[in-house]
Amino acid sequence: MDFLRNKEVRLQIMLCIGVTVIGSVLSYFFCMKFYWVTFLTGCAITAISLIFTYRRYMKISSLSQDIDRLLHGEESIRFDDYGEGELAVLENEISKMTLRLLAQSGQLQKDKKYLADSLADISHQLKTPLTSLEILNAALSQEGIDFEQQSSLLHEQLLLLSRMEWLIDVLLKLSRLDAGTIKFENKSFPVEKLVQQATAPFDIMLDIKNIKMDISDIEEIQLYGDIKWLAEALSNVVKNCIESTSDGGQVKISAEENAMYVKLCVIDSGTGIAEEDIPHLFERFYRGKNSGKNGAGIGLALAKAIITQQNGRIIAENIMPCGAKFTIFFDRGVA
Repeated sequence: MDFLRNKEVRLQIMLCIGVTVIGSVLSYFFCMKFYWVTFLTGCAITAISLIFTYRRYMKISSLSQDIDRLLHGEESIRFDDYGEGELAVLENEISKMTLRLLAQSGQLQKDKKYLADSLADISHQLKTPLTSLEILNAALSQEGIDFEQQSSLLHEQLLLLSRMEWLIDVLLKLSRLDAGTIKFENKSFPVEKLVQQATAPFDIMLDIKNIKMDISDIEEIQLYGDIKWLAEALSNVVKNCIESTSDGGQVKISAEENAMYVKLCVIDSGTGIAEEDIPHLFERFYRGKNSGKNGAGIGLALAKAIITQQNGRIIAENIMPCGAKFTIFFDRGVA
């Protein structure tokens, strides 16, 4: 039998036999009438011990086989047939380990798929402007091109390079957020300063589109967090609103506070958000029905990642009669 190959089992048998022999010999010399009783009792104890040892050994062997099957990919394994003493404790620990391993395995598969999808999306996002740059370079290399055409093509190239630079910058920021390598500050600052930093880069765009930026409805509110990263998040929301607003429209930013939270609202007078897009608006690389041709679908995803990691939350909705509203909540006094 396989269990006899175990050194501990052989030692147990030898000790049982030794105790039986010694007891029998002592009984033979000191009390002859108990000789057979002692001998048979020793044999019975040895047999019972071996039976229980064998049963325990078989259960351990079965448990070992189940673990081996689990390590080879089988998931439909139950560890609830080991109800004996220390085996029950071992079974309980292995069950917890199994559940954790299965959960980790499932998460790894999701992460692997997510990484593959992200790489495909990134490749697609970079491939489009690269293809356009190749076409522009080919056009510039043609003979007989005049100065005005050359200037126009160079301007388009600069726009494409700027877009690629922004895209790569946002992707790097998202990667750092995912990896947890960013250490956010937790300092107090006025919301008005945050709004000014977030809206400053869009002054030229606002002038070109004749869009009014209304930030008058901001009280003297203090917010805790990392103003640099929160300005990055808010600017992406503002950028989305400006791009969705037609010429001559308006984007309004307001702020208020209560005992629970600080709330920021960004409202535009654009066409609003398609209802089917709202649940997916903050997903990476998701482009909504009304998104512009140059939209990459990562600005709002970056905004949500930054806000969420500073204990905030952001929601989007449509307002009447037209326009979109983004509301950002921060727990009061917490970054």
